[in-house]
Amino acid sequence: MNRFIGIDFGMSKVGLAISDPSKIISMPLKVLRYKNPKNLIKDLLVIATENNVDTFVVGYPLNMNNEKNEMTSLVDNFKDELIDLGFKVFLQDERLSSESAKKIMHEQNIKTGNNKEKIDLIASTIILQSFLDKGLW
Repeated sequence: MNRFIGIDFGMSKVGLAISDPSKIISMPLKVLRYKNPKNLIKDLLVIATENNVDTFVVGYPLNMNNEKNEMTSLVDNFKDELIDLGFKVFLQDERLSSESAKKIMHEQNIKTGNNKEKIDLIASTIILQSFLDKGLW
């Protein structure tokens, strides 16, 4: 069975989560740092191949009033690149995913100040789990 990868997209790094083969549970995978979007796509292709992934769930950054912003345009372009490579791509509202990740870390007595990558990793897991819970694929 193919798996899904969840992405918390950022300008220089992305948090990645992966589903179990049954697409029930989201698990943290890794954080990718990148300087060039082409390198990010290349790294994602390798990870997708290694993990039997055919679908990405990308966090969609809308403002609290449902309006698009600069990041929304970047995510739209990123989504289009993945689709052009033959992947299925779903967008998942990511509002408050980073705040939820910080809350989880606080509950575990983990400091958030120097753990930005951990926040991205947990946020990607929240994004993917929210999508999986809907069961709309």
